[in-house]
Amino acid sequence: MTDSRCYVLAVQLNDPAHFLAVFGAAVVEVAHADLTRGVEEFCGRLLSRYRRCGEVASPEFGRWYCLFAEKASLMRTDMEEQRPVLREIGAVMMHELLIGCFGQATGSRQGFNLVIAETDAVDPESIESAVNQALSEETGASLMRADVSEDYLRQLVNGGGLLSYFQPIVELQNGTTVGYEALTRGPVDSAVHLADGLFGAARYHRLTDVLELACLRRAIEWLKAIPEPLWISVNLGPALLISPEFGQFVRDPKIAPLLPRVVFELTEHVPVASVAGLHDAVSGLLPSGLRLSLYDTGCGFFDLTTVETMRPEIVKLCITVVSRIGCSAEVDSGMQRTIHAVKRLGALILGEGVENVHQAEVLKRSGAAYAQGHYFGRPKPAIELFPL
Repeated sequence: MTDSRCYVLAVQLNDPAHFLAVFGAAVVEVAHADLTRGVEEFCGRLLSRYRRCGEVASPEFGRWYCLFAEKASLMRTDMEEQRPVLREIGAVMMHELLIGCFGQATGSRQGFNLVIAETDAVDPESIESAVNQALSEETGASLMRADVSEDYLRQLVNGGGLLSYFQPIVELQNGTTVGYEALTRGPVDSAVHLADGLFGAARYHRLTDVLELACLRRAIEWLKAIPEPLWISVNLGPALLISPEFGQFVRDPKIAPLLPRVVFELTEHVPVASVAGLHDAVSGLLPSGLRLSLYDTGCGFFDLTTVETMRPEIVKLCITVVSRIGCSAEVDSGMQRTIHAVKRLGALILGEGVENVHQAEVLKRSGAAYAQGHYFGRPKPAIELFPL
């Protein structure tokens, strides 16, 4: 050691109580363990040039920290230069971990802070004090960036450069395909081919609604090639749903006749205070034949409140819950309670992210109507599935 300095790398989720409200205590308990293992793994890689001072600790869900120190071969100036690099790389790793743990929609939107602080002592109180001080000075480890320009993104939207993919949705009782979820990607081999890069760039350039509407148009165009009575599910956020542009879109004489075969999937958790206003906006569109689905529903009171108010036709049980089927009796029983509660409210359950026959069978026995995931089929380019 060059001196006695010790550092703490800490990750703090924004509003961890939100996860408890959405997913319920049993799922959060399992997710907490999964995230702790994930943080331990990426800290092992990130801090390989440093001396680890123990395993990753997590005093509560939403906060993780790891103690480390400089090796004797490293000068202090090297540490000072490396600190911002470690933060940047660590933030990317944490972002990827959240997506892996909670799925694309929830994980990619989860805010967090990642800080590296110096601590004079390694007792829990000193560590917490150092972390809290560092967090108070930070605005967040935001990954809001764009690897493409605004002009490039607008050209994709306006010039037909967006690619539609479709993933099958099956009826669990008989295993037949009843519809497809429409997914959108950018050009192959581009920085925005995957959804994270594409929609991340749109958020950065404040073009999310513009991109979402373009994705809707492109997906619905494919309905002409998709055999009836198969339907498609298309994603949109609350902001677009209540916008005048969306109202005009669904009332378009060319679009309106196709609406019975389209399910509009609300892709973000809506603050409870906003649900009533959103319901009013949706109610005004119901005469247009609007079919609504709620995405990423967990096992907490938050989403059940949303379901009760919005009364969607379909409720999608999130990958966070489905991927943990069989992890504990509490997770399975919580999922079953959620399914029964949703069914009592008149909605059908769709299980997302099904990877194996066990998950499919548990969902079927629990009363879920539909499912999708790699077990049933991966997303494929529309042009391969439905040649024009």
